[in-house]
Amino acid sequence: MRPRGLSVLVLVFVLPLLAVGAYADTIVLGSAASFAVLGASTVTNTNATTLNGSLGVWAGTSITDLADITVNGAPATGNLATHITDGVAKQAQGDLTKAIVGLNLLPSLHLLPGDLSGVKKVGPGVYSSPSTFDLNGTLILDAQGKSNVSFIFLVKSTLTAESGSVVKLINADSTDGVYWVETGSANLLSGANVVGNFLALKDVTLGSAVTISCGSAMANTGEVTMIGDTITKGCNGSPFITSVGTVVGPGGAPAPGPGTTPVPEPSSLLLLGAGLLCFGILGRRQFGNR
Repeated sequence: MRPRGLSVLVLVFVLPLLAVGAYADTIVLGSAASFAVLGASTVTNTNATTLNGSLGVWAGTSITDLADITVNGAPATGNLATHITDGVAKQAQGDLTKAIVGLNLLPSLHLLPGDLSGVKKVGPGVYSSPSTFDLNGTLILDAQGKSNVSFIFLVKSTLTAESGSVVKLINADSTDGVYWVETGSANLLSGANVVGNFLALKDVTLGSAVTISCGSAMANTGEVTMIGDTITKGCNGSPFITSVGTVVGPGGAPAPGPGTTPVPEPSSLLLLGAGLLCFGILGRRQFGNR
């Protein structure tokens, strides 16, 4: 093969790959996605708690009753998935801050009443309340068999999941996400069985025997309190946030809702355009020299 032909192949196949690699596609929670529980000032526990995901605190320095917490099937004490005031927890808190800021930039497409007891099923979307959300009874989140969709609930103050309340996610896959973003705090009362990542600017308080079957409990400035609960990380797919904490949608504009995809940065488009331009020039010269 002539060198000129090899150059053409490089431009055709390599430059587009470089463009793809330049996507600004940090997933919502970033490094915090590996955590089931992340506190800021402290994490407080009472009774046997099970976490299927990492446990951390930063900038606080204590997790009470650590001996009664099981992390990924092993005691939390000395567990590599337990991070107390270390670099991993610090990075996760930074990513949590970006997630809260980014998700709150999303325009809400649906206004829900503060009392969700009468709401039985919702589809993917960005939802908000006038002030608080009160979960009571059973709420079903139906992903409708779609990938890369999210349920994002922007809570202007405090979210409360009443005792025995249930939130289910159906017809979903691992690319879908559920986020409860509280400007205040989140209170999950005893026996609540819910899904989603509870991202509170202040505190997350769990009553006894609370189950978060797919999600997390994360406090950005306050504490996470647990009483013999079970939390399994997950439901942390779509949408995407840039490195500065901005949620982006098609065209690089703020995403109008969930189900967004990574957006190429301007440099990516320049790389791809340059590759196509060079391909056209070299191709023209090659045919012109025949």
